[in-house]
Amino acid sequence: MPHGRTVPRRSPYPIRLMVVESRELLAVGVREVLDREPDIEIVALVRWPQEAITLVDEAAPDVILVNAPAAEPDAAAATRQLHIETPGSALVVLGGGDDDASLVGALELGAAAHVGELAGPDELVDVIRRVADGDDPLRDELRDRPDLLERMLDTIRVSMQADVPPVNPLSVRELEILRFVATGRRNREIASDLGISPQTVKNHLTAILHKLGVPNRTRAVTYAVRQGWLPLGEAAGEDSRTGPA
Repeated sequence: MPHGRTVPRRSPYPIRLMVVESRELLAVGVREVLDREPDIEIVALVRWPQEAITLVDEAAPDVILVNAPAAEPDAAAATRQLHIETPGSALVVLGGGDDDASLVGALELGAAAHVGELAGPDELVDVIRRVADGDDPLRDELRDRPDLLERMLDTIRVSMQADVPPVNPLSVRELEILRFVATGRRNREIASDLGISPQTVKNHLTAILHKLGVPNRTRAVTYAVRQGWLPLGEAAGEDSRTGPA
């Protein structure tokens, strides 16, 4: 984030600040910088987001300054939870670079601002004052970066597509035959039950294996059960044979 101007406060009350910093030396440095500012009061200094969650109600911070937890999945999840539980507090992520990945990481945590590790004390103080007054520097930066916004949207689209279960490609008849296979019936028995020839059953099974991209009938049943196309109870007698008979 570029170096900012000194922002005049719109509130006469001190900013209540919670600092979450696991690195002791950096925590001491941050405290020394912020203790010089008469309009900023550090109401809590903790090492981990998990600890902050237990203290946030009592501390009632206006701003939460948290070190970038990108390399620590548990800390990232706790930071998101901390943000969810403190809708009235602005979240500022401290650390990382000024690159796109750091900005996106801060946005994913719900931050209103990101201060890179190379930022100076004045920039940190300015950002804290801005978010305390309701500004959203990350939103402003994203508005000025349509290329980054488009990449984020592409990532979201890919993620949403990955979360969508595959469409069932089987016909009604193929699914009916697969149900018989799941109960352990052989091709001749299936043919007799359905009033069709064994060769027709075999043709359907070949089509099923091709559509599902699996090597044998057992894998076809397993795949269909996992996708929810075949109720688990119907696979209780699953055949262990390895191909169309």
